[in-house]
Amino acid sequence: MTPPRPAGRRRSSFPRWLLALSLLPAAAFAQVRTNVARLLTTDAAEVIDAPVLGLQRTALPLFGGLSVDTSLYADALLAPNLGLRWAVAAGPHRVALGARYTHFVGASAYSSQVESQEPAIQSFTPELSGPAFYAVYGLSLGPVLVQGEARYARYDSDYLAFTGAVAWNFTDAWSLIAEGGMRVKGGAKLKAAAGVRYGGEHFGMALGAAYVDLSDPALPGEDLPVLPTFDLSWSFR
Repeated sequence: MTPPRPAGRRRSSFPRWLLALSLLPAAAFAQVRTNVARLLTTDAAEVIDAPVLGLQRTALPLFGGLSVDTSLYADALLAPNLGLRWAVAAGPHRVALGARYTHFVGASAYSSQVESQEPAIQSFTPELSGPAFYAVYGLSLGPVLVQGEARYARYDSDYLAFTGAVAWNFTDAWSLIAEGGMRVKGGAKLKAAAGVRYGGEHFGMALGAAYVDLSDPALPGEDLPVLPTFDLSWSFR
């Protein structure tokens, strides 16, 4: 008869599982980090913890999760803007609230260009000044971030959009991102984006494509179904 196996040997396998988990690469447990609190076309449910200089967002953290920010993209397109953002992380939960005001100063330059290219248009004056508000809730599940964003803007007309996003930190500081949603005001159309983002200790970048399905009223027949998404940033940690 085979003698019974000592109970101590049966229990010894449990610490081996703990040892195996501790030896897994640290990247397997890394969370999605963008440094600029941006995914591709949406805000990221992330706390800005260091000053950052970026194309999509340049921000200066203040206190208690508050930060002031601007978009260098919009500034370069003659639409200077300034925003105030608050974010908090509590366990796996992420919340961000923000507001931004944009003052468009390029109306005359844009109108002159459009009217010169389209003689049929006698007068065109874009109104792109106004406030925007957004709210983001995210759930961090280890290397995966799932979030939803609601965004409202008031320019020449109301704009309201709801967008969901999933980001997966697949290695080191690289994340795959997929976004999808709908504009329910300002044109009830689908919107989507896919791409990658790198959020290193200092340097950050993003590259992807966004389905926007835009039609410029000043240029009949000129549709913009897909636009590239690109970002460069540097975080002063």
